[in-house]
Parts: sequence; structure tokens; C-alpha cells
Amino acid sequence: MLTVNAIIISTIILDVGIQTVIIDRIFRAKQGKKQREEVEEENLTRYESNTSSDQPKGWEFKILRTNSSGFRSRKVLHKACAEESQAGWILLEKLDDHRLRFRRPVTARDRDNLCKIDPYRTRYGISELVETWTTIIVLLVIMSGAAILGFVAINRFFGDWQTRAVQNAPRSGDNNAIRQPPAPSAKPTTSPPQ
Repeated sequence: MLTVNAIIISTIILDVGIQTVIIDRIFRAKQGKKQREEVEEENLTRYESNTSSDQPKGWEFKILRTNSSGFRSRKVLHKACAEESQAGWILLEKLDDHRLRFRRPVTARDRDNLCKIDPYRTRYGISELVETWTTIIVLLVIMSGAAILGFVAINRFFGDWQTRAVQNAPRSGDNNAIRQPPAPSAKPTTSPPQ
């Protein structure tokens, strides 16, 4: 029975270890992707401040990000562009499903106080911190659920097994065989006094 317990405990520890490695790899991959995007953004196509004579001199650029590839949906893309246009931002290019590049004339800064949104926001949708904590909580719930289901399954499997106490082996200096517990003695019954 001891070896079965050791095997079960080893399996549970191995499972938790594997899940920990998987979670670590997910977060490291996310960090690597973020660093690659930053390098890519440093090397983006440069645009001239004055592209034609009829446009005002000077442009501002920004990149709007979403964490969950939300710009893949046309509805979300159009909503984000409509919100940004309130502050004078014009969609310049869609870099991928979670990054958009905008530009606006520098003179549009004069109307920033009339905007319903922050004209210099760089995040769209839920924040990265909220997404990270949500991911951690969901993974902990999944791991806890798996542990509880495993416990219930093992308990059902081993729950009906009968267990007996192992008797101690006789000591080397003890000549007697295994001692038997004393038999219960019968007590005389007395009648109550009258």
C-alpha cells in the first residue's frame, strides 16, 4: 500500500511540475513576441512630416494595441477607428491583428479637450494586467479542478479497500509469542439496594 501511495503522490507532483513548466513557457513566449514587435516597430517605414503642399506641416504617429487579436474582427476594427477619428487620428496601416498604426496632424491637438477618449491612448480593450491575472486565475481553477477530480477518482478506487492494522513483530528478548489482548472479564451483577 505504501508503494501505491508513493506512486500516486509522485504522479501528482509530476503533473503540477509539468503544468508549471507549461505556464512558464506561455509567459516567456508572450514576452519574446512583445520584444520582437518592439524591434519591428523601431524599423517601421518612416513617413515624411510634409507629404504634400496642401497638408499642414507636422504629423504625429501612434500605435494602438489590443491583447486578444481583437482587430481581426471588422466590427472591432471599425469601432476602434471611429473612436480614434474623434481625436483626428487616421488609420495609416494595420500591422497585424493586434496592432494598428495611426497618424494625425499636429494641429489636431487643439481639439483634444473635446474628445470622449484619451487621444494618446495606446491600448484598446482590456488591459494587459487584467488579461494576465485572468489567465493566471483560469489556469489555477483548471489545475484545482483536475486535482479535485483526481482525488475523487482515487478515493473512489481505493475507498472500498479494507485496511487492517499490522501487528508488531516480537522483540528479540521477548520469548513469548505475539501477545493476545486480555479477554474481557465478566463483572458480577449486584442487585440494587432496597
